[in-house]
Amino acid sequence: MKLLKRCWYCLMAAFLLAGLITGRREFFLLLFIMGFVLIFSLCLNIWTARSFCYLQNVEKKECVKGGKTHMRVTITNDKPFPFPLMRLTIVPVARSQRARERFSLLPGSSITFTVPIDCPYRGVHGVGITTLEINDSFGLLKTTFNMLELPYYRHIEMKIYPKLTELGMLPAGTSDSKHIGSVNVWQMEQGESYAGLRPYRPGDPLKRVHRAVSARRREWYVKTYDLPLETSILIALDTTVNCDSEEECLFLSDLTCECAASIARYTLKTGYRVIYRDVGLVSGLILESVKDFPRLYNRLAELNYNGLAEPGVGTGSGRAGGFPQFTAAQLQSAQSIYIISARGINGIQEALSSFEALNTARFDVKLIVAEPGASDSQGAQPRFSAIPGVQTIAVVVGDDVAAVLA
Repeated sequence: MKLLKRCWYCLMAAFLLAGLITGRREFFLLLFIMGFVLIFSLCLNIWTARSFCYLQNVEKKECVKGGKTHMRVTITNDKPFPFPLMRLTIVPVARSQRARERFSLLPGSSITFTVPIDCPYRGVHGVGITTLEINDSFGLLKTTFNMLELPYYRHIEMKIYPKLTELGMLPAGTSDSKHIGSVNVWQMEQGESYAGLRPYRPGDPLKRVHRAVSARRREWYVKTYDLPLETSILIALDTTVNCDSEEECLFLSDLTCECAASIARYTLKTGYRVIYRDVGLVSGLILESVKDFPRLYNRLAELNYNGLAEPGVGTGSGRAGGFPQFTAAQLQSAQSIYIISARGINGIQEALSSFEALNTARFDVKLIVAEPGASDSQGAQPRFSAIPGVQTIAVVVGDDVAAVLA
């Protein structure tokens, strides 16, 4: 094929030169004939690409990070002429693992390829054929098409869930759900455990007025209740990542999602309620039992992160994203608050300074920091100074999450 192509183009150049020197029509006629053959070959390639007959499917469209599946691509030649040489580029989840397949097909025949697909990253990823390289029947012209630009073609979407780690306990344990002291009393309209009485304050509902005691003491008194047993664990997931490369962003975001999913599932299994927030959620997700966990798991699989690089380094674009906040009503029932972030040195302390929960001592606040690199025997150290009143736990990519969080 290559020899024929070289001879063809050399002959075209020779006929052009001979025609210009001698002025004879025969040379120009031969040149035009050879040129029309090239135009015909180009039109044939475009027609083949536009009406390309293929079938691609993925064995499992939903996987967990670290799993594997397979993709099958079937090519059928429904044209009256053969495909002498074609090349497909198939892109899996990991772009570095691109598969390239070469084949030739006679009219009316088909061929099937099986491509293994690893799932190293969480998220929704498009997999399938990316480029199609076609050689005409004469082997004179090679044309490459971007399949994504064709109107009839779409990638197959794969949803990859974050890895789910079974925890033996929550990070550093949890405080008791009963808090002693008036500052920790939750004044509920319908309490679960009667705590006592206190003088009436402006704004208290009249339905909580204790009529008998108020009449006896000639002063308004209202009922108060202890914090209910069904306290909540709050999880705030920061979707801004400080990274130096796209792959590092993927690993860090996966690690934060793994921590959030593992903590939430363990909490639900122990009978506590979970309230989850990220910047994209207006009111947050409220999970009452393990049956509600798939709602959070789907959210974590589809969550998009913002890249944030240090000045002059990496691929970020300045300060990105905000920090998730809880409402006063959600904070009232909190037993512990888990803040999970991969923001790095710049931004995390400033973001935490505006977090409402840090302004009071009644909350058990834990900051889980995801960091790149490998941990040493001494354990990973956070890249910023400790924050007063906040327990900081550093989780490094590649660590055993269950061991670190415990």
